[in-house]
Amino acid sequence: MRAHKGTAIAAMLTLAVLIAAALLIPYLYRRARSLPAGAEEERPQPEGFKPLTHDDLLGPPLSFETPAFISIPAVGIEEEVREGSDDQEELYAALALGPIHLPHTGFPGWPGNCVISGHRTTKTRPFNRLDELKPADQVFIRNPRGIYEYRVTELRYIDPSENVTLYTEEPTLTLTTCAPEGDATLRLVVRASLVGFTPVEELEE
Repeated sequence: MRAHKGTAIAAMLTLAVLIAAALLIPYLYRRARSLPAGAEEERPQPEGFKPLTHDDLLGPPLSFETPAFISIPAVGIEEEVREGSDDQEELYAALALGPIHLPHTGFPGWPGNCVISGHRTTKTRPFNRLDELKPADQVFIRNPRGIYEYRVTELRYIDPSENVTLYTEEPTLTLTTCAPEGDATLRLVVRASLVGFTPVEELEE
């Protein structure tokens, strides 16, 4: 008798499960069909979520990345920056085309001293108005990673023998050219500190 009663209960439970499944499956099917394509990818991101940028994915640069450009709105400078060379002849050939990044110095936006030199009165004269800069003037470096914004902190004249390429812990930009104009007895040095970075992903939006 008990066995018969147990069999009946099991049969009723099985029937209930089958009925529930029959009702639920069509509902789930209709709901899935009603979702727009890609809806499963539109889940809300956790608070503080930030997509990885080109910089995050690549990590620190291993070389001076080109094409690179320097822009200084206060004095109307907009120039391509090329990589220099350890070979003196190649270095002067590159310098004749415009400003150059000195080899073995830092890279834009990263810890270290990024040194860029340019002619003042000969060739393309890219740094002809460099002496007009003032503290807080903006300097922008644009390369495949994005745009790095610097602010001028210092402008001074030094002896050409003084080393301006020394490493710095903070991201620093150093611009150099001959001085005074038409002479090369001194060197004009402009120092700037990094204040901002706009990744290339944001520029493409």
